[in-house]
Amino acid sequence: MTEMLEAMTRPDASGALSLPKRGGPKGLLPSPWLERTLKVEYLDSHGKGRETSGTLLDLYPFGPVLSIGGAKTALSWDALVLAELVEDG
Repeated sequence: MTEMLEAMTRPDASGALSLPKRGGPKGLLPSPWLERTLKVEYLDSHGKGRETSGTLLDLYPFGPVLSIGGAKTALSWDALVLAELVEDG
């Protein structure tokens, strides 16, 4: 019961209602970009250029998260050279 009361909105001293804070990470991705194919060029750990494409899952402060070959892959902004949305077709 205590948890339920804490989750409910309650007025502050001025009478305004404040909503509870949302937990968890907040993505930076605009919703129309979800599940779109993204072509990326990046530098691998040896400094060589690589190119691939995958499904864009989300963006975070460290970089984009893609599904490449069924595996979730996080790329660092430091390694990213080009990110291009592929047109739906």
